[in-house]
Amino acid sequence: MPIKKEKVSTESARSKLRAYFLVNIGKVLSAEELRVISGNVSEWARRIRELRDEEGYQILSHNDRSHLKPGSTC
Repeated sequence: MPIKKEKVSTESARSKLRAYFLVNIGKVLSAEELRVISGNVSEWARRIRELRDEEGYQILSHNDRSHLKPGSTC
C-alpha cells in the first residue's frame, strides 16, 4: 500500500499574498497575518514590495497613512 504524502502547496508566496490582498481590498491587515498567508517565508515583506514595485499594486503602510499602526497595511 503506497504511503500518502501531504499535499504541499507549490503556489508562490507572492501569488498567495496577491490573492489575499485582492480578497481584502480596503481592509487593514497585520504583518503577522501576512506572514502566515505567505506560508511563513522569511522574505514575505520583500514579496509585498515586489507587488508594489514590479506589479504596481497600491499597498499602503503606516508610512503612507498616519492612521495605520506600524506593521499594518491596507
